[in-house]
Amino acid sequence: MISKKMNKALNVQLNHEFYSAYLYLAMSAYCSKKDFPGAANCFLLQYQEEQEHATRIYNYLIEQDQAEV
Repeated sequence: MISKKMNKALNVQLNHEFYSAYLYLAMSAYCSKKDFPGAANCFLLQYQEEQEHATRIYNYLIEQDQAEV
């Protein structure tokens, strides 16, 4: 069981991770449209990394039975 303070902090971080992921995805799409495939791929990799971070936090909260509904 994690504290309420830790639960809140993890949920805030979870939102930050998803926000960052979507920003990277948007930047990837922009670079693709502007025909910068290398940059688009780089941003896509960053998107995937942020998604992975968010998924790890989410899974941890689920395991701790602390996911907010």
